[in-house]
Amino acid sequence: MECRSVSLILFFIGMSVFTLHHTAHAMTAQEILDKGFRENLGESFRVALELTSPQDKGKAVKHAFWFMGRRTKDKSSYFVDFDQPEESKGLRFLFVVPTGGKPEAYMYLPASRKTLPLVMDDSSADLGGTGLTMEDLRAFIPEGDKDASIVKEEKIDGRDCYVIKIPNGEGKGYRLTWITKDGLLGIKTQHVGMNGKPTREFRVVEFFETEQGKVFPREEEITIPDKRIKMRLRQEHAVFGIEIPDEVMDPKQFGTFRWKI
Repeated sequence: MECRSVSLILFFIGMSVFTLHHTAHAMTAQEILDKGFRENLGESFRVALELTSPQDKGKAVKHAFWFMGRRTKDKSSYFVDFDQPEESKGLRFLFVVPTGGKPEAYMYLPASRKTLPLVMDDSSADLGGTGLTMEDLRAFIPEGDKDASIVKEEKIDGRDCYVIKIPNGEGKGYRLTWITKDGLLGIKTQHVGMNGKPTREFRVVEFFETEQGKVFPREEEITIPDKRIKMRLRQEHAVFGIEIPDEVMDPKQFGTFRWKI
């Protein structure tokens, strides 16, 4: 297993349904997104995440949680398990994305020991008090193919990037994402509303280099312009190509299964 850092995990979830393979110079937008997912996340992964957000009268609040993903021919599944703060400990989410089908989402509440289905259309639903909402996940977990297109090429922080536009559908705006030509890393994603104004932005602010000389993102900043909010998402302890128990990805068992040894 190779340890690496993951950036913009949520971004790559929505790209997991694409399955084309071509060389970089001839790739379409969808092929770029798919190859980026494969090279940076692979078929399975587990990563520890820490999100810092100013939610308590300007005081920084930290959330620590685990994130796992597994991709198969028929579907992709993603599991979130909160460790901190104490009031969120044991809170879990599961997202199942059938290939070419409509995604499903579930939340497990440790206090009541109940699993509840989530409505993906509810854009105000907050994930574990982190400040991340269902609107973010809807943008990154498409219900079907999203007609992605390369709109231009641009340099960000000295890195040459493809700029890819992905419509949200039903007149709900779109997202722009910047993918590096070298390494196919997603280093910036901008949500744009129906009025043409940005509503959220993800941008990598720190990278690190592996012993093999490959560069990976370490930390990104999430900005919500309308609320003047900035959050930091940092990745640690990422492992790839691991075996993930079936129970973790099962809507009937993900909430109570003891995956930690």
